[in-house]
Amino acid sequence: MEAEHPAPGMDTVRCRYVKGFTRLSLWYVWRRAKTGSEPFADVVNKRVNIFRNTSFYDGKQHPGRPAPPRLAALYSQHKNDAATDGFEEDGLKLLWPYLEARLKVAGDGLSGDRPYECWSYDYTGTGRLNIHIDNVYRPRSPLSEMFIPFAASLIRMLQDSRTRRPDIMIVRCSSWMNSTPRFRSLFPARWAKSEVVNPHIGYTMGHWGQFMDRRGDFHAGNGRQFRATCTLPYPATACECEIAEALSHLTIRFPEAVEYSRRRTPV
Repeated sequence: MEAEHPAPGMDTVRCRYVKGFTRLSLWYVWRRAKTGSEPFADVVNKRVNIFRNTSFYDGKQHPGRPAPPRLAALYSQHKNDAATDGFEEDGLKLLWPYLEARLKVAGDGLSGDRPYECWSYDYTGTGRLNIHIDNVYRPRSPLSEMFIPFAASLIRMLQDSRTRRPDIMIVRCSSWMNSTPRFRSLFPARWAKSEVVNPHIGYTMGHWGQFMDRRGDFHAGNGRQFRATCTLPYPATACECEIAEALSHLTIRFPEAVEYSRRRTPV
């Protein structure tokens, strides 16, 4: 099968991630679609993140175009199977040309200017500083050996936001990472107390990012747990607190991060 043999020069780790992640997503599509709670196209486009790994994705909107129509027909062929293996295998074969095309041109999507390293942000919709996380330290982890640089870049982002948008006083994050103690330690107690669990799995990496490991490979352990329990290993939650409170907490709790930023700042 094409997915077993990536094209020469293609990132093998990224290829392995896309293959494992797509199979897991197809497993979830099969299970969710069988409930009949929403149209098949909505399950594919709104509940899993397959689309953004294909050449159909324009890098901006989700979904930008419908998923390959043959996927629905393939589901119809397999929906009464006793297990998902056939749908996963045939679905991956069907999708692979589109997945491979994006692998060839897009890589991991983390290149370019990232002034706050793993962190990025937007202000849309909520009147808050919405923060997002991607691991630019691969194969190292922002929650272990790179934790101080990770905390330092968060401090810089929050400080810059106060200068850039003094009217925005709340920082918010919706992610599975809120369910990890190490990530929660970056924020004051109010952060965890504000937690709201998202009752539905959506397509964003705020839900599905837990299936990528620190290397950018597929996180097989989390995948097995999800299949066994039908529950995300790390629930996706939304948390928030005041920016000023977060900065105060960070500077008191992590003086090493403050010093790290000071050493990196040109005199």
